[in-house]
Amino acid sequence: MEGLVLALAFLFIPLAAWGSPRLARGLGAGQHIRPEGPSTHGSKAGTPTMGGIVPLGLVALGTVLLLFLGTRLPGGPVFVLLSLGAGAAVGLLDDLRSQRGRRSVGFFPHQTLLLQLLLGGLLALAAGSLLKVRLVVPFSSRVLVVPAYAWVPLAVLGFVGTVNGVNLSDGLDGLAAGLFLLALLGLLPLLRGTGLVPISLLALGAGLGFLWANAHPASVFLGNVGAMGLGGLLFGLAVASGGILFLPLVGGVFVLEALAVILQVGSYKLTGVRLLKMAPLHHHLEDVPVSWPHRIRSPNWPEPKVVVRLWILGAGFAVLGALGAIL
Repeated sequence: MEGLVLALAFLFIPLAAWGSPRLARGLGAGQHIRPEGPSTHGSKAGTPTMGGIVPLGLVALGTVLLLFLGTRLPGGPVFVLLSLGAGAAVGLLDDLRSQRGRRSVGFFPHQTLLLQLLLGGLLALAAGSLLKVRLVVPFSSRVLVVPAYAWVPLAVLGFVGTVNGVNLSDGLDGLAAGLFLLALLGLLPLLRGTGLVPISLLALGAGLGFLWANAHPASVFLGNVGAMGLGGLLFGLAVASGGILFLPLVGGVFVLEALAVILQVGSYKLTGVRLLKMAPLHHHLEDVPVSWPHRIRSPNWPEPKVVVRLWILGAGFAVLGALGAIL
């Protein structure tokens, strides 16, 4: 079956590269640019979006095929599919509302958060019935078994944080897709012996194919459905392997992106002055003119340089996570 997994993973590269922009164009879903977003991103308006449905669909179909053929994968893959589906469902609803209203946002933030909290709670309960819930401690041989009262809030926080972290990073061509692939590679040492390596290989193939079409200048965007779905996939793999504590390591850039938004809002509400030129972090680093004062100076890098340098940072975090599983 190893040969079948590799064959599917390699097949998914051209399928995702070819199918993602075509599906997005077929759906008639075009990107709407936030009025308060970077003024230099006007040319991205109308770019086909929601293309993330293709790599997510390929991973789901490939996993179901492997389960049907009896590859002796444990219950973990079922949880991973549930987590992928939960993240994608929130993003899909948000995208559909955005497209219907012809605006850059669908749900209000508190509506999205409430839905994510609900689904995160359901996933936490599902993990308790499908998996032997455990926590592998990074840089240690310790494995913790946690009671339900501690596990549920940890799992909910992990789900909400991961899907939003990936989604917030999806603002520059290729950024979120590349960071997802790096985080996935960082998790691989932890997945050995868990039966989850086949899913991760399928995800690598589908993700690489999407990145081919999403690289600068992007011909298709993930959409919220794709970004949140990838976040759900990462969360599912981490939980099913006992590695939820590894998510802040392998997804370190996602954490920084989310923190930048929190600090930006806090600074403006408390002092009336923005901390960064623009949030999330990648827009602060980007060469974008703004008229308002801010406390931290921007390096004003062109978009491709921001993406590659954040990929480099993401690779460092991925190596850190991999070392945490090995040492």
